[in-house]
Amino acid sequence: MIIAQISDSHITHVGGQADRKYETAPHLQRAVAHLAQLPAPPDIVLVTGDCVDGGSVPEYERFRNLLSPLTMPVYLIPGNHDDRVHMREVFGTQGLKPMASFVQYVVDEWPVRLLALDANVPGHPVGYLCPERLRWLEDRLAEAPGRPTVWLDARLARRPIHHTPA
Repeated sequence: MIIAQISDSHITHVGGQADRKYETAPHLQRAVAHLAQLPAPPDIVLVTGDCVDGGSVPEYERFRNLLSPLTMPVYLIPGNHDDRVHMREVFGTQGLKPMASFVQYVVDEWPVRLLALDANVPGHPVGYLCPERLRWLEDRLAEAPGRPTVWLDARLARRPIHHTPA
């Protein structure tokens, strides 16, 4: 299984500050073109946060259009610049067993099971998993204890989360 990861694209509206100053859209276009022409293309692409810069629906629509040349499944999780409501509005609910209030889900059809975690705390640069999200994670891990599993989040690497199972 080949997994590609894209992170921190910070797509904004055409002519926005990130677009002008950092050329975020052309950089994402180059990354997508590179993935599309690899001799062994990825089976899936994971986008691990900060898909867009301001969290608006038009930014997500532009982001979706920039990803459209990819023919493999693309899975998203939010970062601190993302808005989970607008992300879902444009991309829909992803994976299996999604949480209603968070962009948290399972991708189960590959040799490695993927658990997408939404550690987004709107307005804060550091992520957090509340008891509800941790319970969901524990339940998903308990479903397939012997299966290789990768859990993905965009924000927890900056600060460890201490959790003791009940």
